[in-house]
Amino acid sequence: MTQTIPESFLGVGYTSCRAGLPLEAVRVPVPQPAADQVLIRVAASSLNPLEYKLADLNFMGRTPPVVLGLDLAGVVVAVGHAVGGVDIGDDVAAMADLNGDGGWVATGGGRGVSGYALARQFLTVHKPASVTFRDAAALPMCFLSAFAGLYPAVQTGDAVYIPGGGGGVGHLAVQMAARTLGAGSVISSGSTPESIALARQSGARHVFDYKRDDIPAEIAKLTGGRGVDLVFDATYSEHSFVETAKTVRRGGSWIVLGVGPGKTTRLTETRSPVPAILAERAAKHVNVNLLRYFSEPATLDSEARTFLQRGMALAMEWAEQGLVVPHVSQTIDSTVEAINAGLQSLKAGHSVLGKVAVIVDRDLALGASSEPSPQRPTDHP
Repeated sequence: MTQTIPESFLGVGYTSCRAGLPLEAVRVPVPQPAADQVLIRVAASSLNPLEYKLADLNFMGRTPPVVLGLDLAGVVVAVGHAVGGVDIGDDVAAMADLNGDGGWVATGGGRGVSGYALARQFLTVHKPASVTFRDAAALPMCFLSAFAGLYPAVQTGDAVYIPGGGGGVGHLAVQMAARTLGAGSVISSGSTPESIALARQSGARHVFDYKRDDIPAEIAKLTGGRGVDLVFDATYSEHSFVETAKTVRRGGSWIVLGVGPGKTTRLTETRSPVPAILAERAAKHVNVNLLRYFSEPATLDSEARTFLQRGMALAMEWAEQGLVVPHVSQTIDSTVEAINAGLQSLKAGHSVLGKVAVIVDRDLALGASSEPSPQRPTDHP
């Protein structure tokens, strides 16, 4: 297959350090793949909080301009000389390095308009024909976040509490624990009827309203005072951290996505009661921080690369089987205005159900013959 690759494209990103929102249109060269990289013509992407955080602080130390849009689904148009198993013309899902550029375009993805991004081979997997580019693009960052927290930790029959089961990471984590990892009971929470319904549909047996219910007390009742075996908290909320720590059984595991208690912003650190709560229970505190995986990918050992590649492969496999399927509540065109509006909503803490997908290249995304992945029937408590 012959691909015409332009020298540059007009992307969406930031042009100065600590620029924050709104993002701007920035022209960047289309990069050439290194030995272990593939170049992807991007069909679709999705929104993640990490993108507005990068714009706010440029904490990867990049030299702007920087184009964002790190979740990738599209077609391979070039490969490095050491790449095997992925060929030009393949439909793939991938995740760009956090210290590299993403693939959002600024002009709506109309005819003849494409975005291009590099991904490492170990973060690039074939997209099944039955999974749309849109759904494939909604998975990488959020799926890997849930996978890194749950896959090594959940034991068959565990009682697991996953707060925020209607969120981007949360609804995938609930599905993963309930449908693929053998958890005995998955408990979740939400704050709106829609988020509670999504958590329940995703496989949570009990879903509480965290604005109304005393969740530690409710979980104590459900578990006969014992507590849950494992908590996976991806909320980035200190209030949530304190409450979820109170639900862990003695000797259980409290797993948090990101830097964790007292450090919910990169600018200030506060004293948190969470370490004392966990110590009282002799519970294990585990931090899952994907930044260390993606900020310096060349330094990852073979075990880490294999683990992440396994995660990407299972994301596509489980989506194809209808086991872990992204709930896309909104699909937007890749324009500066639409992306800024979506990221502003995420930053403001507005409840976003599941994922917001971004159509980067309409010709590619809508021209695929694939149909949406099957949605499993609602799991009843």
